[in-house]
Amino acid sequence: MRADKIEPPWTVEQVKRLNAFQHDGQFHPFTCGNDSTHRVLVATSDGWTCEDCEYRQIWAHDFMASPKETI
Repeated sequence: MRADKIEPPWTVEQVKRLNAFQHDGQFHPFTCGNDSTHRVLVATSDGWTCEDCEYRQIWAHDFMASPKETI
């Protein structure tokens, strides 16, 4: 599996796939870098955000935003 990274801006379709990936249980989801007890990160067109604080992450693995059949 490739380990290339993608950075925002992300398309609407990429955001949809990234958020689905966060909850599909195949891999551990991205979590807050400030506090691991916070909710999982949420993808937006500008990158990942933590809904519990100001933490942001500006990269994802490219396979996370790919159609399922390419993973």
